Amino acid sequence: MAVDRNGINIDYCRNCTEEQREVCPRWPWSRSRSSVGSRRLRRLSLLQLMYLSILYLSLCISWAPVCCGFLLDGSQASFAQFRKWFTGLNGSLELEFKTEQPNGLVLYTDDGGTYDFFELKLVEGALRLRYNLGGGAQIITVGRDLHDGHWHKVQVLRNDEHSTLTVDGVSQTRSSRGKEFQFGKFATNSDVFVGGMPNWYNSKLTLLALPSVIFEPRFRGSIRNLVYADQPGIPPRRQEMRQPRDIKCGDAPCDINELPKEKVTRGLRNVTDACERHDPCQHGGICISTDSGPLCECRNLEYEGMYCERG
Repeated sequence: MAVDRNGINIDYCRNCTEEQREVCPRWPWSRSRSSVGSRRLRRLSLLQLMYLSILYLSLCISWAPVCCGFLLDGSQASFAQFRKWFTGLNGSLELEFKTEQPNGLVLYTDDGGTYDFFELKLVEGALRLRYNLGGGAQIITVGRDLHDGHWHKVQVLRNDEHSTLTVDGVSQTRSSRGKEFQFGKFATNSDVFVGGMPNWYNSKLTLLALPSVIFEPRFRGSIRNLVYADQPGIPPRRQEMRQPRDIKCGDAPCDINELPKEKVTRGLRNVTDACERHDPCQHGGICISTDSGPLCECRNLEYEGMYCERG
C-alpha cells in the first residue's frame, strides 16, 4: 500500500454505498459487455488482466466518496496535526479509531511545555487518558481488547475539576487537585497531534509538558470524526488536518529541512471521508462519517430530522 511522505494513506470503504458504486467505472469484464468484447478480453494475458485490475481499483479509490477517515501507518514519521483544542472549563473532544495494534499514541496536546497536557494512548488494548491540569497527573483507563479491528468511539469531557473518558458508552471520571483548572493559555498551547509526534520535538523537549510522549509507539490504524472547539465562543466542529503553510515548529516557522517527512499532503482533506466531500448537516449539526455514509448529529436541540433541517 502506497503512503505519502507523512505516512498517511486514505482508508476507503469496502462496503460501498449506492452513490459510491455509481462513481466507479464498471469492471471491464462485467456481464453487461458485449459478447464480442468478452471474447477479446478472454484473449488477454494474465499480466494484462492484473494491470486492468490495478487500474480499476485505482480509479475507484480516487473517484469514490471515502467514508472511513485517514490511515496512519505507524512509521517513524507518521502523525497528523490539527488546530488547537480550546478546552475551556467544559470542553469536549471526540474521535473514532480502528486498529489491530494493542499499543500506540492516539492523541496529544499540551500548554506549550509548562504543566498541562492531555495524552490519549492505547496500552495493551485499553485506552488510557493521562492528563494534568496543574495539580498533578491523573490517569483514567477504559476498555479492553480495543485493538479488534472495529471502530470505537471516544469522548474526553471536561467539567471544571472533573475529567471524563468515555469509550463506546462506558465512562470513568477523575477529579484534579488544586483551585485553578484552566488548560494553559490558548495562545501558547500546542496543536493537537494524532498518531505520533513530529520529529522536530526530539531536539526541543523543553517545549513539551510531557517529554516522554516523544518515545511513545506511534498509532497504526484509522482515525475519523475528530470533533472539538478550536476557538473560544464557538461550538465543537469537525477538524481538518493542518496544511504545511500553517505548521510551526515550536514558536517559529519550520526549517524546510524539518518538514519533508512530516508535512500533510496538499489536497488530502478533499478525499479524507464522506463528510468532507459533502456535509449535508444544517443548523449547526455535526457530520459524522459512517461505513454507510454521512449522518448528522443535531447538537442544537431546537432542530431535528435527517439533516437537522426541521425546527
